[in-house]
Amino acid sequence: MQATSILIVDDHPVYRDALQQLLSKKFISSNITVHTAESLAQGLSTVKNSTYSWIVLLDLQIPDSEHELSGIKEFKQLSNVATIAAISGLEKEDVEQACLDAGCALFISKNSDSSSIYESICNLIGHIPNTPEITQLTGRQQEILRYVSEGHSNKMIAYSLQISEQTVKIHLGDIFKKLKVFNRTQAVIKAKEHGWS
Repeated sequence: MQATSILIVDDHPVYRDALQQLLSKKFISSNITVHTAESLAQGLSTVKNSTYSWIVLLDLQIPDSEHELSGIKEFKQLSNVATIAAISGLEKEDVEQACLDAGCALFISKNSDSSSIYESICNLIGHIPNTPEITQLTGRQQEILRYVSEGHSNKMIAYSLQISEQTVKIHLGDIFKKLKVFNRTQAVIKAKEHGWS
């Protein structure tokens, strides 16, 4: 199976880098890498010279594009492009339908907040978004939650992680607070609901 990567093609370095940082952080646990290109030519070259399956986030007003929709058509011709989302500061109602007609799966306004952009991309690729509750768990708490979801007792978790049973109980108490649940079963259900565990 091909590894999936996201490519942000945008000539505005501040927006491009901020979006890359956001998505890299959000998708880190999913092994989806996020790359950038500052021009259409660089973006096309990146895709052509790789074996990834690409999700392309394309700025419609990239300077080296013949017109707003030509970049979409060029990426559509590449076999390893799984899907394309248009990103633009233009008014959604003015360009969204033309983008969809040209082959985009989604239109993302640059005026959207970061959580909306992340959720839109998750929906696009069939990925369940990480909720803030899950992502705010520490690495050790996530590890313990994984053991709990596999049915391990506190004693077994303590043995596996080489920590005391009391430490496991303290971590579980913190996990329950962060996930806003009252017991192990609820914690596991909440994690599974969000595709995390």
